[in-house]
Amino acid sequence: MKSFKHAVVLLSVFSSVAHASGIRKVIYGADNRQEVRDFANPAFRAKAKAVAGMVQASSLTRSSQNTILFDLENTLERSMRVCANERFAEQTTLPVCSGFLVAPDILVTAGHCITGPKSCSDFAWVFDYVEGTEEINPANVYRCKEIIGQRQTLGIFAKKDYAVIRLDRRSERQPLAYRKKGSIDKGEPVLVIGHPSGLPMKVADGAEVRVTTLNTFRADLDTYGGNSGSPVFNENTGLVEGILVSGAQDYVVDRSGTCMTSERLSVSRARDSKERAHKITKVPEIQ
Repeated sequence: MKSFKHAVVLLSVFSSVAHASGIRKVIYGADNRQEVRDFANPAFRAKAKAVAGMVQASSLTRSSQNTILFDLENTLERSMRVCANERFAEQTTLPVCSGFLVAPDILVTAGHCITGPKSCSDFAWVFDYVEGTEEINPANVYRCKEIIGQRQTLGIFAKKDYAVIRLDRRSERQPLAYRKKGSIDKGEPVLVIGHPSGLPMKVADGAEVRVTTLNTFRADLDTYGGNSGSPVFNENTGLVEGILVSGAQDYVVDRSGTCMTSERLSVSRARDSKERAHKITKVPEIQ
């Protein structure tokens, strides 16, 4: 997982996760990422309350005012060495993965985010980390109590990448509704909510399902490392259809050779999208 405390550490760990698991993402056509508060559909703004970021617990400090502090200087520009004109370059990076509630104390994420007991014990889950957050309410911070189930297997058709954990206490937040049977169809519109590159929560829509396989589907979503574990919604039904698990390369060196910029692919290449989601119906622990 990626630590955000120091820029070099964050960059190196993001890179190692990407190389080890193929966890890369990309922008297709226009960049559709938006702040949660700016997203037009109020139903999805409400659903964002059930999405959390996975954060290195040692990087969170309780203040004398009983709030949780973190390194506000660790911006995207510093942590990922992006160019100053890159979108959201000035925003503070924090989570290393994303996840979402399917029950008051049950959270689902990607299998490569929770790889064993240390992933459970060393990380916290932070809700409501949105643009403008400078201090965190302790009530929004949860710990992993136990790993209920976890799979991470490779393969074109039988790929599995999910984890289900129990949190240390029940939440009053509304868990997300998800598909229980059947499968999303090719061409269905989808959107994702999570923490691209560890940024404050973003919604990215304007995508559709391009390919479906036994356990996964691919869509031209604008996602990055940090989005791993994000819920992928059917925009028509509002149901979670999958867990974002992998994609194309996030950043490339810009023409100046001095900083990184988002990888961008033309709309014509969207049909070859590599942004992959594990079907929620293929998570037996919650069916």
